[in-house]
Amino acid sequence: MVTWLPGMRITAGRLNQISPTDFTPYTPTVTNGGAATFNIQSGWYTKTDKMVTVCIYLTVGTAGTGTGVVTVDMPSNVDRSIRQALTMHTETIGSGGNASSHIAGGECVFFTGTSGARSDRLRIDEGGATSRENNIQGADLISGGLITIEGTYREA
Repeated sequence: MVTWLPGMRITAGRLNQISPTDFTPYTPTVTNGGAATFNIQSGWYTKTDKMVTVCIYLTVGTAGTGTGVVTVDMPSNVDRSIRQALTMHTETIGSGGNASSHIAGGECVFFTGTSGARSDRLRIDEGGATSRENNIQGADLISGGLITIEGTYREA
């Protein structure tokens, strides 16, 4: 992995050090899922200076419980000077305590004024006439459900 420092010149030698396959695997920690277990709980990331590109894939084995807002840890601390969000896709995951079988889009959100690698919430838009946007709670993690989180964030 190449580290770029302020004032460094881009040279052919430095460009040749960059590998498009420099991906590091990691296991994301999921919190507030209650009794939820995961059949697949994997991720990978790559870093270029302070920018981290991440992909997280979760499949729910045992259904979750509780009303706590589900969160996921990133591979490094997230810059909280501005609000950041990563794209999320879910299948057979509910929200707001209303677990149901459907496909939804959403985001993994990081608030300003907090710190660390843990997201502040996973939020999905359930669409339809009311366009409900709700946080994913532990009880919304249905057995067989899928969550994919992808995007780039600025590292703290």
